[in-house]
Parts: sequence; C-alpha cells; structure tokens
Amino acid sequence: MDKKTAVNINIWGILLIVSSVYGMIVLLESGYDHYRYLHQEYSASIIALRYCVSWAVKILGFISGVGILMRKDFFRKTAIAGSLFAILTTHLKHSAKGFAQHTRYLDEHFDIPLEGFHFSSLTWSAMMISRTIDMIFAAALIYFFTRPGVRKHFRL
Repeated sequence: MDKKTAVNINIWGILLIVSSVYGMIVLLESGYDHYRYLHQEYSASIIALRYCVSWAVKILGFISGVGILMRKDFFRKTAIAGSLFAILTTHLKHSAKGFAQHTRYLDEHFDIPLEGFHFSSLTWSAMMISRTIDMIFAAALIYFFTRPGVRKHFRL
C-alpha cells in the first residue's frame, strides 16, 4: 500500500482527534451558561438540543479519528457523514446572532487599547471566516476519504 496515503490518513485521524478534543475543552471551559448566553435567540429547549448535538458531534469526531487510525471503514464513513452534516448545518453552528452576541461580550469584557476598535466591528468577517474554515475542512475530508486509493486502505 502507498505509504504517503497511509501517512495522510494518519494526519486526518489526528486532526479529527485534536479538533474534537479542542472543541470539548472549549465547551467545558465556557460551560452551558455561556453557551446559552451566546445562543439566546433560541428557546431553552433548542439551546439544550444544540448543546447536546455539539457534544455528540465532538465525541463522534474523536471516535471517528481513533477509528480512522485503526483503519476501520465504518469510521471513515462516519467521518464523511459528520463532514456532510457540518457543511449542511454550518449556518446554524455559526449563526449571525451568535457571533454578534459573542463580539458584544468581547467588547464588554476586554479593553483593547486601540482607539475606536470594537470587536463588534469584526462580527461579519469573523463569522464568514469560521464558516469558511469549517466548510473547507469538511469538504477536504470528504474529498480525501472518498478517493479510491484511500478507500483501499480501509479494506483490510
């Protein structure tokens, strides 16, 4: 089997693990109250559902990363499905109101010594950058793991 492809598979598995662990740490450190604060445009039940889905996606990403390192085809397919889900729901994950709330929070809690600078002036660009990064990562993962040469590595 192609060693370069095997190394790239390992890199993708590690990226899934690292990004999932980072996301879990962020959720843990900020806590549910902060999550509820950022997404206050939704009802309490929708916020709770979003929070649970956020955890499920991160846990599934971690497990998929480990499964990919073990060359389990089920987890290759799970990572592809998770990436498709990320692409289809990126506008929900990175909502305009959530970003506006977050940049207002930053304006209130951090005093930047630049005259006239406000985090809230970066709301739209920060949201678009976050959406773009998530979509590129997900699309690249789908592209990589659907290539025939990569799929062969999972037919052990």
